[in-house]
Amino acid sequence: MTPSPQHPARDTIPLGDIELHDDYLPALPAGDYRVEVTHTLGTGQPGDREFTTVQNLTVRGPQVAIDPSAVLARQPPDASRGRFAEVLPHVVLGDPMLPWERTLRGAGSGTPWLALLVLTDDQFVGGADAPTRTVSGTVGDFLAADPAVLKPDLKRKADVGTADPCVYIQVAAEDFRAVVPRLDELRFLAHCRGANTGDRPILGLQEDGLFAVVVANRFPSAATDATRNIVHLVALEGHERILVADPDFQGRTSVALLSLASWSFWAYPDPQADFADLAEGLTRTPDGAPAGRQDMWLRLASPYPDADGTPAPRRQVARRINDGYVPLPYLTRSGEATYGWYRGPLTPVVPTATPAAARATAADALIGYDPAWGGFDLSLATAFETGRSLTVADAAFAQHLLAFKHAARHLVDTLYHQATSNHLPQDGDGPRTARDAFGAFLDGGLLTALGASPGRPAAPWSPPPPTAPPPDPAQALRDFLGSDATRAALAEALADGDGLKEHFDPVVRWLGRLMLLYPVPFTHLVPDERMLPKESLRFFHLDPGWLDALVSGALSPGAQSSRDTVQDEVVAAAVRVAAARTAAAHRDTLRGTDPAARDGLGPVSGLLLRSALVSGWPNLVVRAVGADGEPLPVLRMDHLSPTVLLCLFDGLPAMTELREPQEGFRFGVEDHGLIPLRNMLPPRSSADRGLGAQIGTDVTFPVLDHLRPGGRVLDLGSLVPALAAALEAAHGAAVGPVGPADLAMQMVKVPEAIHFAGPDGARR
Repeated sequence: MTPSPQHPARDTIPLGDIELHDDYLPALPAGDYRVEVTHTLGTGQPGDREFTTVQNLTVRGPQVAIDPSAVLARQPPDASRGRFAEVLPHVVLGDPMLPWERTLRGAGSGTPWLALLVLTDDQFVGGADAPTRTVSGTVGDFLAADPAVLKPDLKRKADVGTADPCVYIQVAAEDFRAVVPRLDELRFLAHCRGANTGDRPILGLQEDGLFAVVVANRFPSAATDATRNIVHLVALEGHERILVADPDFQGRTSVALLSLASWSFWAYPDPQADFADLAEGLTRTPDGAPAGRQDMWLRLASPYPDADGTPAPRRQVARRINDGYVPLPYLTRSGEATYGWYRGPLTPVVPTATPAAARATAADALIGYDPAWGGFDLSLATAFETGRSLTVADAAFAQHLLAFKHAARHLVDTLYHQATSNHLPQDGDGPRTARDAFGAFLDGGLLTALGASPGRPAAPWSPPPPTAPPPDPAQALRDFLGSDATRAALAEALADGDGLKEHFDPVVRWLGRLMLLYPVPFTHLVPDERMLPKESLRFFHLDPGWLDALVSGALSPGAQSSRDTVQDEVVAAAVRVAAARTAAAHRDTLRGTDPAARDGLGPVSGLLLRSALVSGWPNLVVRAVGADGEPLPVLRMDHLSPTVLLCLFDGLPAMTELREPQEGFRFGVEDHGLIPLRNMLPPRSSADRGLGAQIGTDVTFPVLDHLRPGGRVLDLGSLVPALAAALEAAHGAAVGPVGPADLAMQMVKVPEAIHFAGPDGARR
């Protein structure tokens, strides 16, 4: 699959809005082409010479398989269970051109070559050993003639070989007739959407902001008991002649179809995997009680109350646990086995400043001890060792770091000698290096002086006396490194080069990712699984002291003396500032947008979500809004596992929202098979309804009146004209022909969302 060119939709469309388009057609569909050019030389008379050249070319596009990463979302989610009988399954594709990259014989412009089939186990032939009833083989096996199976009349493209692997299904002929959309219906079952992706995890191709959506034409089967529905994204190329109301199967009992993607779900009356039910489950404790503020922070549940009357030792334990600490086994250097308190960078309380963390040169310097209770706090010491271990484990970064430190030491030595030399002027107006001084000497009339008669010196010459060494060389060096002039010279060298910049930039990029916790092991973030149980949402603050200790550890390798330590402390200040700016712009850089103008990181907060919402809606929308009502910048939003999502925000949110993605929300009908009709006419004034707004609560259309006989398959030949007539009647004006985007707007179900607002964890 070829990624589509970047589209401005992701940034120009407001968050929460979508654009619907009938299709997104490529300039040249995939296939084999012959280009012939003829040029005639002469006067147009007999005997003129004619030159001809031929060029064969292939526009590549998927034909028998697609990249699995092309499928961004499936609805209903894979392996889910819920009340899906009124939902039309659909798939969201990252390449907006994919459904239209190939053409079907006899089909009009805008007809996709893909379709989404919803089937049950009894409608397949073979494939009993595969979860979705697929058969794996080669292209040659798939196309080989079979007296019982109708194969597609498929012309292989030049880049497809008979030995290439493929996956296909076999559907019983009569079930094919009942379920598969007809050739003139296909264009209504695919459309293109544009959406702003700024509030989504970065998953790859969806960052272009345009998506292709292929919708099934069949409602899932949902009997009294749970019914397993299997969904296949199939290629219809080569089957055009049987995409009619009364197909001729030529005596075959089944039809073979290439399967490009597949999944399954269970549909039954009780809702167990709907977005609303999963989201509402996040607001409850494991025993089903409503969750309060104390239950939504990332921490363990304390076994003791922090209240008057609780024995002092137990109250101390309660306070530690409520602050996010976890007691862990600790073996001291002298061999005693005891326990230590540990808290990672994600804390349930606003952390206090820890200046020592940014100056630490060893982990032991950051071990805290409480003499009143005899307990050790190993949080910052662990952060330091984590940073040091990550540096040592990354050979490329370690090389850049050591080279950077060596270049910085050389530069500092040069600056220090310039500042202390009595052979160079100290007023700043003369040459500052020996090379500059010699150059100035040459330019100052040296040749003229050599040609003149030597003169007798007026007084005997003696070299200047050496400068007395400072009484405390270490403090003198510290004072020099801490001076404004030295800091300015270092900053200029970091920006302009001189051997520093080539290593400075990779160091800063690596540390910027480190400050966003990318390489930090998950067990250091959540040291106890009980802090983040299944189907839970937990909020936190990011501890800047923990980050300072982490960066101190990362920068610690390579220091061999107290002089290195002093230098590292000064240089590290500039490195930390640059790394913080890089961290603040990291997500914008990944998305290919211009980074927002921010000096660095402010107070950082975030959330951890462990839920089927993450796997079922991989591009789940997460938004945080500050007290001023403006969206908070997203610093990081990543899947740590198929069911765990980490979000970091630059600021403290007054409201956080989880929402179904606007490019992946559901299609279907409301109760009794009805859909509310939506406005299709652009507003002419502020008093008019907006495009896509519901015309009225009682203005509906009965979709289930337009099904094929004997099933739950849409009869689009009947549905589309009837819907167009109903829309014209509701508008009282002509609305024009109903296209794929118009049908999608009418059939879409409003995305569901849950808000967590206010410091008390109120939900709505």
